Amino acid sequence: MSAALQSDSPVKASILSLSELLASLGSALKGSSNSFALLLVDVADLPTLQARLGFERSAVLLESMATHFALALGARGTVFRFGEGRFAILISAIRNRGHAVLAAEKITRAAEEAMNDAGIIVAPDINIGIALYPLQAADAETLLRKAQLAGAAVRKRHSRMHVFDDSCSSQILKPWELGDAYARALRSGELQVFYQPKLRISDGRVVGVEALMRWLKDDQPVATPDEFIPLAEETGLIQDTTWFVLSNSLQQAATWKDLSVAVNITPGMLHHRDFLEMMLSAVSTWSVKRGALTLEITEGALIADFAQATERLAKLRELGVHISIDDFGTGYSSLSYFKKIPADELKIDKSFVMRMLEDQSDQRLVETIINLARQFALEVVAEGVETQQALDMLAGMGCHFAQGYFFAPALHKDRLRAWLHGKYGQT
Repeated sequence: MSAALQSDSPVKASILSLSELLASLGSALKGSSNSFALLLVDVADLPTLQARLGFERSAVLLESMATHFALALGARGTVFRFGEGRFAILISAIRNRGHAVLAAEKITRAAEEAMNDAGIIVAPDINIGIALYPLQAADAETLLRKAQLAGAAVRKRHSRMHVFDDSCSSQILKPWELGDAYARALRSGELQVFYQPKLRISDGRVVGVEALMRWLKDDQPVATPDEFIPLAEETGLIQDTTWFVLSNSLQQAATWKDLSVAVNITPGMLHHRDFLEMMLSAVSTWSVKRGALTLEITEGALIADFAQATERLAKLRELGVHISIDDFGTGYSSLSYFKKIPADELKIDKSFVMRMLEDQSDQRLVETIINLARQFALEVVAEGVETQQALDMLAGMGCHFAQGYFFAPALHKDRLRAWLHGKYGQT
């Protein structure tokens, strides 16, 4: 059985190993003065296709697709099976990127024809990563690697096809490299917990802090939380990250007088199998007093699995852990969900607070959230307070607490202690 399938070859083609594919590509490129495009074609979500059709029909369909690809390309194309639901297609006489995209569109149509012939109405997606020889690669391994990167970029961007460019490397490789660096940072001390004060509006008293992660090297930020927290979830480090913040925050909170600490819990951690065990361990280890720890959860994290989330949060509230719904107003929970949430507090998203002085719609939204919280006997925290005028408006609306740059940014524990003592006489 031939490994490569030409238009006049048998219907079946064997699935090549990586070394076999590289050898076949190397032979085709060696000594050639021709230009080529390598297309990596992935049948997205192959397990679902196999569940729908069965393994035998799926295998027949994939073989049929290989035949349709070869027929569509004629003598210019060589089709290799590379993985169960993947094809590597080498096409000669490709002049430029646009020409390669046209060839990829021809492959897409051939795949649709194969699926129509098989009687598949709802067809799986076909993703195509493309790299050019010799324009982008001088050897088979580099060509295949760049086609792989282009294919990964396709999946990230939810598109159908992409020709390799520098953005593929930055989009795919940079997060991976950053993830490695983040794993090292967890052990090296580059990660630190800073604390932003939370004040009671009625008397200006600092009643708590929010714990916020900072990744610093030589006192300079390496990446923002918006960058490294999703990385922690993707790389399986979110449990270690959460424990790092919890243990540092609760250890520090034990040295404060009458200050609670709030810790953000990501959706992935809330639904992690070890979440409850971790929280129980933290509360026990640091002898957390009732009301001294608040967990901030987004609306989206709750809705992902509402029954599980509410059950877990209810158990924690029984232990005296407070629950805050973070970034309230940006989510999509209905009132039918909202009335069942075991929460103590709402945090109004800072984007609304920062715009409410200039935008009446945001002002009305902030007021509506405060009134809604009052109906459910919930306390309200406004984030993003930057001016006295904004603070006065929130006070008039009946908001309970505020945090923002008007008071202080997130501070290192030593600076927080000095700030509390100097500004409020608190320790």
